[in-house]
Amino acid sequence: MTWRQTKLRWWIACWLLISTAPLVPAAEPLPANPPPLNEKELFPYKPKGRGTATGQAFLSSSSGKAITRAGVPVYLIPRVHYTRTWFERNVRANGCTSTSDAQSLDGPAAPVSPVDCLRDTLSHILTDKRLAPYLRTTRANPTGHFWFTKIPAGRYYVVSLLEEGSGAHQDEHQSGFAWATLDLDAGEKATNLVVTDCRSGRC
Repeated sequence: MTWRQTKLRWWIACWLLISTAPLVPAAEPLPANPPPLNEKELFPYKPKGRGTATGQAFLSSSSGKAITRAGVPVYLIPRVHYTRTWFERNVRANGCTSTSDAQSLDGPAAPVSPVDCLRDTLSHILTDKRLAPYLRTTRANPTGHFWFTKIPAGRYYVVSLLEEGSGAHQDEHQSGFAWATLDLDAGEKATNLVVTDCRSGRC
């Protein structure tokens, strides 16, 4: 075999390898309109599971201090198409920090204060009766630590709304969403979850 034939075969082999390689999917864009709720996606999240999840929910002050609220609810929300749209538009983007318009799954709401905006944003998920059987709630202790038990395997958002406190220090008046994502295998014990507003750079 000549050098030219060897080179030709090498190029053909490379071309075949590249042309048959699986394509890497692009990031899925958010739909212009909220997707309908497909309850079949939620069925695996209804029964009791064997998994557990523990962590700490807090906001980060400008000085890097962890701001916690005793007794604040922490929610475990199944990560499906319907809740993903809500989360990306309202929690990750945190649309209540600079404007007063809460972007809900049903469209923009009337202007409200930033704290009311955050509360209204969360209520769109919590008051949806179709989602109620699949949501789980616990409360954080004074240091922000929380525990979930009997969780089925799946993909979740862990979300907590920390509202402003009444103390004299400026940090105590901070409010916002603390959040994290969780992928849980059957019977897995997830520990030390950091549920925060990402100002700490841990997201």
